[in-house]
Amino acid sequence: METKVDNKGFSVYLAVATGATGIVAGVAGSLLGLVPALAMAVLGAGLLGFFGAALLEAEKKRKPATSPSGAAIVPESQIPLDRTDVLTGLANANGLAAWFSEKAQRLTDDGKVIFILLADLDKADEIERLRGKETAEAVIKEVAKRVSGFTGSDGIAARTGNDEFVAVAAVLPANALEVAEDSAGKLAEILCRPVDLGGGTIWIGGAVGAATGSPQDSDGVLARAKSALQKARKLGLGRFWVDGVS
Repeated sequence: METKVDNKGFSVYLAVATGATGIVAGVAGSLLGLVPALAMAVLGAGLLGFFGAALLEAEKKRKPATSPSGAAIVPESQIPLDRTDVLTGLANANGLAAWFSEKAQRLTDDGKVIFILLADLDKADEIERLRGKETAEAVIKEVAKRVSGFTGSDGIAARTGNDEFVAVAAVLPANALEVAEDSAGKLAEILCRPVDLGGGTIWIGGAVGAATGSPQDSDGVLARAKSALQKARKLGLGRFWVDGVS
């Protein structure tokens, strides 16, 4: 993301330094003559440029990029390189953060908003305890495939916890809530479909929370999706909640 810099300090510096340079050149001109005065002016301009560039660069490093809402946007270079969930191949929490860092401005320029589906697989730990690690991992992989079907061409799917999955899709603002509600309902239903592993059938369940908003406010949208998920959990398995609709 492009860094936004407040140039107020630099502008004050420029005005003061320019005035000082003019005074020095004027004094030199009255005391030493035209040629020495010109030499002093050139030297002063050079020093002005050097220290001004240094000040501007320091200001850039000091201030982080921000979204229109004022929330800091984490530069991609500051996000750990470990960005993929090894088991499922989906993005992990770092990968999701990197995706927002890379895509937020382009999606905004395209006039799109995002909706986030946050899905919770019920009793994932119990599956491993009763059926074993291999079976539990097979179930997790299947759920990952199901969640991935809700990202569209401009989105991303991630596994952000042992039993928590995220699907992000980009849509036009006019129908964002409608699409989010429809998608959340479908994903909640799909999460409750049994997993056939050949040697047996595993019955699973889950709930879904959803929220919409600006790509530049991904943290805020994700927080509202988490809150919606908590409400969906209270309703029971196979249920969903959409922030601003339900």
